[in-house]
Amino acid sequence: MPDKVKAPTEINPAGSEEVIEVFLTPEKTPIAYQKKVDELILCGMTKEEAQGFLSRIPIQLELMYSTNLGLWAMESEALESIEPFCPYSGVQIENPENC
Repeated sequence: MPDKVKAPTEINPAGSEEVIEVFLTPEKTPIAYQKKVDELILCGMTKEEAQGFLSRIPIQLELMYSTNLGLWAMESEALESIEPFCPYSGVQIENPENC
């Protein structure tokens, strides 16, 4: 049996990001919607402003893939300010911009 290919998980380089846009709604995604409303309120918005924001602005999720483990997405905005880790392996995700 051939050895499994082990490739590091890394953020796609700038300009080659794979992004999907998702609208959170109280009907289709009630838990995520409420958590995002709460987060926006903590950031200084009123409840009405947070709800209005979510009805107009989609959440951008960057797709990532870890060979032999799977596909997942993270908020694009968060990737700019955190050191992300693969949810499957717990290994820090490499950012080619920092290499």
